[in-house]
Amino acid sequence: MGLKILMKAGDEIILVHRPDEEVRVGESLILKEPSGRGLLVQVIEENLVDLPGILEDTLRREAISRSVKVVEVQTEPVKDVMDMVQNMKASRAKIRKEVMFEGGSVTYRPWSGWTPTREASVERLDDDDLRRSLEIGVDYQVEIGSSTHSLRPFVISAKSLQGINVIVGKKGTGKSHIAKTILLGLIDHGAQCIVFDINDEYSNLRWNLDGSPSEYHERIISLEPNPRSSRYTRMAFTLPYIGLDVMYSVMVEALGLPDASAFAFRNAWRELESRGSLSLANLESRVLTLDSRVREAILRRLDTIRAARIITDDEREETTIESLLDRIRGGGAIVINLKAKDSVTQRIVVQTVVSKLQQILEDPESRPLFVVAEEAHFYIDKVMWLDLVTRMRHLGAYQIYMTNTPTSIDDVIIRQTDNIFIFNLTNKSDLEHIMPATKIDRETVMSLVPSLPPRTCLVVGQATSEYPFIVETRPLPVATAGETRLLWR
Repeated sequence: MGLKILMKAGDEIILVHRPDEEVRVGESLILKEPSGRGLLVQVIEENLVDLPGILEDTLRREAISRSVKVVEVQTEPVKDVMDMVQNMKASRAKIRKEVMFEGGSVTYRPWSGWTPTREASVERLDDDDLRRSLEIGVDYQVEIGSSTHSLRPFVISAKSLQGINVIVGKKGTGKSHIAKTILLGLIDHGAQCIVFDINDEYSNLRWNLDGSPSEYHERIISLEPNPRSSRYTRMAFTLPYIGLDVMYSVMVEALGLPDASAFAFRNAWRELESRGSLSLANLESRVLTLDSRVREAILRRLDTIRAARIITDDEREETTIESLLDRIRGGGAIVINLKAKDSVTQRIVVQTVVSKLQQILEDPESRPLFVVAEEAHFYIDKVMWLDLVTRMRHLGAYQIYMTNTPTSIDDVIIRQTDNIFIFNLTNKSDLEHIMPATKIDRETVMSLVPSLPPRTCLVVGQATSEYPFIVETRPLPVATAGETRLLWR
């Protein structure tokens, strides 16, 4: 390569090169000394060389061209050199690692502050070679896309996803697509997954593009409270299964039940529960006997819950998380469609599922699982979210969150993030908010993310050994799009 070191400033190296020398933003380079010592750097920005002589000459040419006709006589070789000097480029690169070449082996270690000379050679480093050197995607492989530089498959390990994973980006940039890719990879390796589907997209993974059942058809269970289509199995719970804590939270926090009425509701519930006769019908009958000041307040809210058709008194219609997990014991996903559901329905479903998962995972014999939540801030309150991240994570509930509103993610979650997949974002407040999750320098995020094209993301975290890679998502052989009603097609 024809690149030369121009200067070093802090943890940045400025490389100068001819305009016809292609240097791609995001690619990795090795600066190597004859002694075998070197640096691994990553290009984050490309600019034109900005030197006083070039600026002065450009301004002089522009000023003269408007008032005086100047005829320059130059030989073709001289003109070529002058044009090249005018358009010389400077690439800004971040120092990532120190490199030692000993015999036929290469060792990467944290940068010690050492600086190479300007005579160091500059070589491109293939993403595949770097990935292998950093031991990325060694086992339990999940192909999430392709490297934008080598165009070859980019593979991570499913093991590295056992934590908190965040996917952010503008609408339509590919967040859900990479989430589905990861989900199918987890299923292939035998993981059990719970998906809160706010846009009715994940159930389509049961079908191929031609409409025939996909290989995941029996491994993905599609549920919906009060389903609008026969494609979904009705999701309904009995009151004993939901439990008092979840229902009390819904009545008070989601439906605003006053304190006095809440106290009476709790007593009525416990009375029926102690007699073994807890059901929605019996609860309504018991409430009718209460003082009129609290009776109407409770009944109005119970009517709202009944209208949502998420509660059943028939145990034959009951949905239990335990039985569903048994059906996907060899790997699969329970997709819960929450599209167009009111906040009460969403709250009952999510809180019931999360509460049951907590009980299940407290059993030492239980298997860890993954929770996939799209736009979780719509249906998970802060207290439950923090409980998921702090306590349930250690019980074995690994999480994948997606949103096009990064600022909706609590700071505690951002700082606990193990892997982040960042699609195009241009809002500075969004970028500043997610910065702690990246665990890399601010300049890299600010330079690379706003210029990412659609279906392309910056990936960094345990899955990439904390090294930032730019990855383009790959097509999936199954149906992926949700159903959006359109006036014009």
